[in-house]
Amino acid sequence: MKNILKKSLSVSFFSSVACLWNFGGISLPATALLLSSGAAGFYFNRRSFRRITKRDTIVLTGCDSGLGYNLALHCHKNLSARVIAGVHRKNSLGAQELVKTGITIQEIDITDSNSVAHFVEKVQEYLKRDNLCLRTFVNNAGAMVFGEFEWQTDSQIRQQVEVNLLGTMQVTKAMIPLLRKHMSRLAIVTSHCACEPLPGVAVYAATKAGLAAWATALRIELKKFGVEVVSFIPGSFVMESNILLRQVTHFEEMEKEMKDEVKSVYGEYFGEYRNYLRPLSQQNSLKRIENQRLFEIFEEVITEQPPRVTYKCEPWRYTYYHTLLKIVPTRLHDILVEKFVQMPIWKPKVK
Repeated sequence: MKNILKKSLSVSFFSSVACLWNFGGISLPATALLLSSGAAGFYFNRRSFRRITKRDTIVLTGCDSGLGYNLALHCHKNLSARVIAGVHRKNSLGAQELVKTGITIQEIDITDSNSVAHFVEKVQEYLKRDNLCLRTFVNNAGAMVFGEFEWQTDSQIRQQVEVNLLGTMQVTKAMIPLLRKHMSRLAIVTSHCACEPLPGVAVYAATKAGLAAWATALRIELKKFGVEVVSFIPGSFVMESNILLRQVTHFEEMEKEMKDEVKSVYGEYFGEYRNYLRPLSQQNSLKRIENQRLFEIFEEVITEQPPRVTYKCEPWRYTYYHTLLKIVPTRLHDILVEKFVQMPIWKPKVK
């Protein structure tokens, strides 16, 4: 795919040159095409990708299901890399399936310091035993609670902050000596919500935006040790993940702790909101993510030299939409966001 792209850029470049030569003058469209093709061709031709060897090891967290589960399988089956998959429960369906494929799993609760220390110790033992190299550590574990901020309980808010932000920081800090020793790459999974926060996931978006800011500073701090830090925005694949598995329970907890005044204000809207999201709260089997572009971009995350700051997997409409939201007036911005999320609309009570 990359070679085809390089060839097409080269053809486009030389076609522009021929256009200018044949017409004996400079046309604006041809000049624009020439410059853009030349710049793109220069960029893609200077990119290089480090080959993955049998000694290279990819360590990931959050592999019980969803993105982590799929990336672990891809690294093992398609890239022939050694994989250590961090799972929350070693008896989870995802963990058991990973073991069947020959992947090493290691239980970890990234919010528990003892669990984190044990995980890092086991990773170190594994690398030393088989004389392996830590190629990339992927911070993927995450938690999401859907619901307006005023509804979410203190424990729900705290869990998202502790898992997505503090837990990720804790396990990364414990892994830094290994990253430094092996001059590894650190990949931090963030979200489109970090770039464009959405209503209904205000806390989740805040934690992901915090990760993006943290990754920027960490990239500069660790580069002196040869450790490369990148952010990975994988896009949306809720239906292939169990991240909203407990959403029905979350709504029950919200309703139980919701004050009478808040219930009165929101009225039927809370129930409509809950029912709208109910289909996403069903137990999913271990679905495979079918978006091959996601895996192509992930391969760039762990192999491209030098790495980019951020890697995104998004359809063109997302790129267009996010660009548009940055330039429109605030009032129009908010209307467009509400159209984008397509959630039920609150209506004030008629007195």
